[in-house]
Amino acid sequence: MLSEQADCYNSINGPRARGRSGTGQMHEVRVSAPEENTQQIVDLALHVGIPQATVYEVFVHGPNQRKRVVSVETSTPRAKAFIDALFAADWFDSKRYSITMRELRAIFSHQSARELTPPMFEPALEVLQDLWQLNHITPGYVARAAGAAVLMAYGMFQNSASAIVVAALFLPFLSQALAIGFGCWARDRALALQGGKALLLSTIVSIAGGALVAALYRGPFLYDHFEGPLAAFAISSIIGVAAGLSTADDAGRRYMIGVAAAVQYAEIPIWLGTRIVLGIPGGSLLIQRLGTFAINVVTMIVVAAIVYALAGMRRGEVKRLETAAMRSNTNATAAPSRDIVDPGAKRPAQRT
Repeated sequence: MLSEQADCYNSINGPRARGRSGTGQMHEVRVSAPEENTQQIVDLALHVGIPQATVYEVFVHGPNQRKRVVSVETSTPRAKAFIDALFAADWFDSKRYSITMRELRAIFSHQSARELTPPMFEPALEVLQDLWQLNHITPGYVARAAGAAVLMAYGMFQNSASAIVVAALFLPFLSQALAIGFGCWARDRALALQGGKALLLSTIVSIAGGALVAALYRGPFLYDHFEGPLAAFAISSIIGVAAGLSTADDAGRRYMIGVAAAVQYAEIPIWLGTRIVLGIPGGSLLIQRLGTFAINVVTMIVVAAIVYALAGMRRGEVKRLETAAMRSNTNATAAPSRDIVDPGAKRPAQRT
């Protein structure tokens, strides 16, 4: 894409001086649109309270057409309001518009830090794609799950808190449960199924890791900090609330919540793997542990789904994205135009 010129609009004076002021804010949202529809997007941005919007022209190779990009840099809540307004607009069509979002770390502008730094809430589109990225099953995913399971199993044999915590830092359980919860709330069957597959894989790998360490180590299993069903329900509820909110805002240390969730989830599958090698315990203990694991998983999923619903994320935004993607995939079967458009043809005169 070739940038040609930029204009900056604000909510008071209309078009401002060409170029950007160099300010950076907490989210940047870029909307690529046909030239004739730019003003609608700018008006929408200003209407939701974003102080200014930058517009610049680009040439898109492939479809060989000129477009304009509307770029806004703003706080997380206003970025969400802008995205929500775009998806609610009757004229918005993903075949003609595209949206990208970026997190920005710091700003220097006329707005105060208090105005720009509220972390809640993220657009549902951003949460959706973040959860998709974390739930793709790749060789790296399997390797992380296997390495963490082996390390955590060793830590449980030794009752070593340091080994257990380090393993929990990269053991994939939390994002998988959140994907199921978000998918159920948004009625996104594909995401819920993907999260379920990833969670099942993590569970199987954890069982296998426990069995492997038990077969090699054969030492006494010293870890005995298993919670009962009621305590497990309470802890998983707290983790579910914290985890759901952590994916919906920009604040906090999300990896610390992941540690708590991983320990809560993985301890029972790893214990089960060790018992397969060392001997299955009596029926009542086995049923209690398996029931506790089910309580952990279901509680986390349900509580996270409730948090997403209460956070104000629009279910229709996800549904509309899916519908638009399906239409685009259907239309992609048509042969694209191969007319060559000269990027230099009919180039608008540069302003002075």
